[in-house]
Amino acid sequence: MLSKLKLSNFRRRSRQSLIVTPELLSTQSDNYVSEPSGYQKSEEIPNGIAVTPGQSSPSLVSVSTNLNDSMQASISSQQFPPPIPPKPHSSLSEDRGSEELELLVQRRKISTTSQNTTTQTFQTVSPLAPRILSISEGSWTFSPLLLIFGQCGQVDQPQDGTVLIHHHHDNFPSTCWPVHDGYFRALVHLEPGPNKLQFEYLSSRMITAAKSQITIHMMPLAAPPLHLVILLGKDSTEKFDCPQDKIKSQGNGLDIAVKKFRMAALLWQAYTAEEMAKNKFGRRTFRFEEIWATESISHRDKMPRALPKVHIVRSEKTVAEIRDLNIAQQNVQATQRSGLWDIAYDAVEKYFAPKSAYDKKYVAVLILDSKWDVASQVITGHAALGGNAGLIQMGIFGSHSLHAWPVFIEDVVPCFTDCTRTDTKFIANDAGESGSYWEACCIGIGAFLHEIGHAFGCPHQPSGIMVRDYVRINRSFVTRESYSTRTKCPGLRLCMPKDECHWHRLDILRFRFHPCFKSAYDPPLLFEGDNPQVFGVDGALVVVSSTGVAWIEIYTEDILQSYFEIFPKVERNLIVSEADILQKISSIEKTRKIKLSIFTIGNGKADVDDFLALANSAIKLSSGGRAYQSFKLGLGGGRHSQVVLPIGSNKVLNAIHIYFGFA
Repeated sequence: MLSKLKLSNFRRRSRQSLIVTPELLSTQSDNYVSEPSGYQKSEEIPNGIAVTPGQSSPSLVSVSTNLNDSMQASISSQQFPPPIPPKPHSSLSEDRGSEELELLVQRRKISTTSQNTTTQTFQTVSPLAPRILSISEGSWTFSPLLLIFGQCGQVDQPQDGTVLIHHHHDNFPSTCWPVHDGYFRALVHLEPGPNKLQFEYLSSRMITAAKSQITIHMMPLAAPPLHLVILLGKDSTEKFDCPQDKIKSQGNGLDIAVKKFRMAALLWQAYTAEEMAKNKFGRRTFRFEEIWATESISHRDKMPRALPKVHIVRSEKTVAEIRDLNIAQQNVQATQRSGLWDIAYDAVEKYFAPKSAYDKKYVAVLILDSKWDVASQVITGHAALGGNAGLIQMGIFGSHSLHAWPVFIEDVVPCFTDCTRTDTKFIANDAGESGSYWEACCIGIGAFLHEIGHAFGCPHQPSGIMVRDYVRINRSFVTRESYSTRTKCPGLRLCMPKDECHWHRLDILRFRFHPCFKSAYDPPLLFEGDNPQVFGVDGALVVVSSTGVAWIEIYTEDILQSYFEIFPKVERNLIVSEADILQKISSIEKTRKIKLSIFTIGNGKADVDDFLALANSAIKLSSGGRAYQSFKLGLGGGRHSQVVLPIGSNKVLNAIHIYFGFA
């Protein structure tokens, strides 16, 4: 049969036949940009504009408004490959809960490259495609998880849908995230270096997905890590409090606790990075000690990866001693409510054994043997405490809400929206604010982060994470809120950035100059602890710092009244007048003792207990002149002495040597 075919019946399609004329371009412009009727023009992607990726970065778009001139030459030089048949149906039966993801993956368009590698492929971006609002093209970040906030579809007709995210070179499983009223939040896994990410939006009104791309660069930090520790009693059964439905679906053993703790820690890290970016400090955040493990934060991932290390530390105390009601923090009749801190500190100090101030450890401790005591209605083995104790800066928390935490990245949205009611016959309703699983997730992850804030040196603030604002930390990870048993009201239909909880600005400033947030761009000696010197001079203070003063906090009766920032301006010799301080506080507070806390760029600090007293503390000399003194050095309690060192025209004071002890 083949012999009867004549070659003359076949006609070779030439490149010339693919050239698009201006007339054809004007009549078929809709073939290049899919434009629904009624769509309003936006500044990002105007109506009828073709988008061509630049050669330096395929995800960067350049907009040309002259279609008849500039775009004609680009289109006419393209080679259009023949249509490719749809990808055959493939089963993802191994992926639990992945039916929607399977459908999206099957509907994904197969991209092809031109045979001529020297020509540039013409691509179009639909105005319905996802638009990333929280981060720009080519930005840098420092954590393996990136928190994304974006918008999809028509601005004037928002609708629900799903966003499917494909990671760089498919080195991490694709994840899907819900879209509500045109907005979505997502967590993206990043590898060190450039990460080209593809976002696909699909709704019930669309036949094919609308796609967009963005490239994000990730640089791992090289700073002191936050260590993750699970603390066990020496006779612990390695089980945590969990309702029966969760025991059947996920278990409550030590292996699950490790995965949940690791996932929560990565959420802390990503959330803090986003908060730093909102405050114009880049995506600085803390890092974790890592290990190379065959586990993953995705239940669909089988590749070994670098993951936060979780240390398993056994205390010398028994489970019964850890669960003693007399040391339970929430027991109002307890006589040693800080006893759990001492137990955790002793175990952590023995485990890490820091040698010097340069070996200081920052530790988050999860007490696995916490137990809800139904009879006394008290959570035993739990304390929410954080702070600095010698060479260990630590935050501790119980495991009573661990059952509500996500195990994998795919569980984040379900855990923060789970309305299942808390049954106090089996598990605790912490502080009466954990009446449902999603609220327990907020309290557990958020309150633990509050204690980590204390470990990093943050005090209680007027607002934000450090004043129980974490009860709505879910709004940073979802766009629609579930019913709240705490407020007895339906949740927000749409969670926007203004509705989220935040780190207070003063917390952000502390993080900016904290050694655990140091980036590769910072000078190596920036975080050595540059404590400033303060002098009272003629009704004002002169603050001297080798690195510069960053900000000053104003207190009356240990309550923050106001603050003012000096950074990014570098002031190594700063004069703080009485008027500068008094204009920041109310008339009532002006009559009280004013305390100042002065912070430097070099992570130093000085406290002025009485501002007005120090500002007017000039010493009258016997010669008739006046002298000004700085803070006293040493531990205090010594004998007061005064020495006057005259300096004349022929005398120069080069140095003062102070000897103490047996020197």
